[in-house]
Amino acid sequence: MECKKAQDKLMTEYLDKELDAEERAEVERHFAGCADCREFFEAVQRTAVIPFEGAEEMRPDHVVWQKIREKIETERSRSGNGLGKWANAWVSLLRMPQPVFHAAFVTTLILGVIVLAKWPPRYADPVYGYVFEQMTFLGELGAGNTDLMNGDLKDYDAVFKEISE
Repeated sequence: MECKKAQDKLMTEYLDKELDAEERAEVERHFAGCADCREFFEAVQRTAVIPFEGAEEMRPDHVVWQKIREKIETERSRSGNGLGKWANAWVSLLRMPQPVFHAAFVTTLILGVIVLAKWPPRYADPVYGYVFEQMTFLGELGAGNTDLMNGDLKDYDAVFKEISE
């Protein structure tokens, strides 16, 4: 085990007795064979463990708990309305690591290509045909060609002339 890893384990899980038996034995073997880490372990014992061995558990005053409750309620009331929920959602999205955004973008892009490739042409063609027909009709109408109107509004040629001027 490397010294850095052993010292990290010491400062986190070892002192809190959160290591399983195998990891604890590995850290202790390292300390037994490494003078620098053994000295580091003893320094940690002197400064961070021994002074607090007889200390009792501290319980915060009820005022502290009351202030914590007030803060929680303030946060809830701020995020309780629709705008607050949206803002919280955007803030949480902005806190996501960038690989998440990259993966989401690539996934969206792939799904978009698949949907467009699989899109049945029978749905797209009539829509485009209709839009093209309407654009052509309006273009001709704007140019003063009322013959496309099947003679329904031939009496209104003067009105169309006034509008186009």
